Amino acid sequence: MVGFAPGGLTDALPRLLTNPLSERLGQPVVIENKAGAAGNIATSFVAKSAPDGYTLLASGVGQIVVLPHTSNVGVNPLTDLVHISMMGEGDQILNISSQVPAKNLAEFIALAKKSPKSMFYGDAGAGGNQHLYLEYFRMLANIEMEGVHYRGGGPLMPDLLANRVQMSLNAPSVVEPYIADGKLRPLMIVGKKRNPKMPDVPTAAEAGFKQLEACSNWFGLHAPKGTPDAITQRIHKALVESLQTDVVKAGLATLAVQAIGDTPQAFSARIARDYELFGKVAKDANIRAES
Repeated sequence: MVGFAPGGLTDALPRLLTNPLSERLGQPVVIENKAGAAGNIATSFVAKSAPDGYTLLASGVGQIVVLPHTSNVGVNPLTDLVHISMMGEGDQILNISSQVPAKNLAEFIALAKKSPKSMFYGDAGAGGNQHLYLEYFRMLANIEMEGVHYRGGGPLMPDLLANRVQMSLNAPSVVEPYIADGKLRPLMIVGKKRNPKMPDVPTAAEAGFKQLEACSNWFGLHAPKGTPDAITQRIHKALVESLQTDVVKAGLATLAVQAIGDTPQAFSARIARDYELFGKVAKDANIRAES
């Protein structure tokens, strides 16, 4: 079960895995898109499904650790789901319009401090993970910027390119063409390694913002609460093996996503850390999703 329409990373990644998983589990694996409410409809549906291993949630990070703090989800993803594994994790790029008179992160922060609230950041929706990630950066950088909340990434990009909003945080696949054309300027790679396509751009840790490593774009696989361990372990084993196949590795490289396949224990621990962190960010910034 995918909580978004076809076309995005949250849908593309599990689609890569359907055939390898089918081969290893001995039965068809079918993607059903139950879009709406920023993924909440699918999250609730799976949480309330029979715990038999036949209905699983392929999630994006926001569904699990962000939206519970900013919207009325109806279920608790921490306790109402069994967390099987993080399927993959992608970096993000903090970037600005090339029209902003700042050549690097230090210059941008200095510019923002010199003229508080004179610049804006744009995100793909109030209360979503992009909103909280950018607000977390703003807090850590100790700058004053107002957020502009769009209804999706599509409407955001023209305004970022035109410098109507000055900064955003995006997946590499979204912004690399504009960076290559000189229309956007990358300030920081929100990830643990530099991007080979822009080797001079520092990572979050190199830029002095190691805490931002939590702001990655991860994707998980979950089952309803009460699913027997034997079933989740079988699915986990099939997932880890699938992630190691050549076809999935090639597909992940195209999506700029790294295969993870961690244990249920490690994934649950990561979820708990992220959930606590972004709960604090939402509270400190008084963020609530627009109705």
